[in-house]
Amino acid sequence: MRTFLKIAVVAAVVAAVVVVVKKLLEQRSAPVSLPSYQAAGPQAIPTTIDESELGGPVSQELLDILVCPLDKGSLRLSADGKWLVNPRNGYRYPIRRGIPVMLIEEGRKYQDESLIEVSPEPFTA
Repeated sequence: MRTFLKIAVVAAVVAAVVVVVKKLLEQRSAPVSLPSYQAAGPQAIPTTIDESELGGPVSQELLDILVCPLDKGSLRLSADGKWLVNPRNGYRYPIRRGIPVMLIEEGRKYQDESLIEVSPEPFTA
């Protein structure tokens, strides 16, 4: 009888461990639900942004070395301190909580063509 009781306890413990492992594996392999705009593709990405998360302190040393990843030209900090602006193509790279997001897709998404500066034609004699 004692042996039967030991076997029953061991079987119950093994069954409990199998159930827990199975549940953990199911959770791990569950599909991740994407927001509707991510599932629809890049053309459906909204161009609005939560202004409350923009800005933050960025060191001057970092601002001095950052360049546009597209044309490798210098960037300017916007007047409100929330964007790094490329004056050649109007791309705006957001600064989120003090971290510049230097992805071409981000710059293109928030492009403002009114920020493009026309450079004067070089003088030729």
